[in-house]
Amino acid sequence: MIYEIPLNYGNQKFNIKLGATQYKLQLIYRASRWYLDIFDTAENPLIAGLPMVAGDNLLAQHQHVIKGSLYVLNIDEDESQSFSDLGENIKLYWSDS
Repeated sequence: MIYEIPLNYGNQKFNIKLGATQYKLQLIYRASRWYLDIFDTAENPLIAGLPMVAGDNLLAQHQHVIKGSLYVLNIDEDESQSFSDLGENIKLYWSDS
C-alpha cells in the first residue's frame, strides 16, 4: 500500500508513524532544493540531508535504518523546486512493502 504523507507550506518538522515505528521528519529548503532529515522520537538523527529527488526510493541506501520506501512526486515539468512548492507541487509518499 502507498500512503501520501501530508505536507504543509514551508519548512516543517512533525511526528509520523512509518510502518510500525514513530519518527520525526524535518523538511528544509536550502540551496534551491528541498531536503529531508529523519529523526527518532528523541530527535536523534537517523538520516540527514536527503535531497527530495523525484523518481527514486529515498531510502534505498538506508534499509538498515528504515525498512520501507519514500518517494517524491514533483509535478513541475522541469522538476524544479521552489520554497512554495512543498505540499502543492511536491508530494511525499510512503510504502512499507
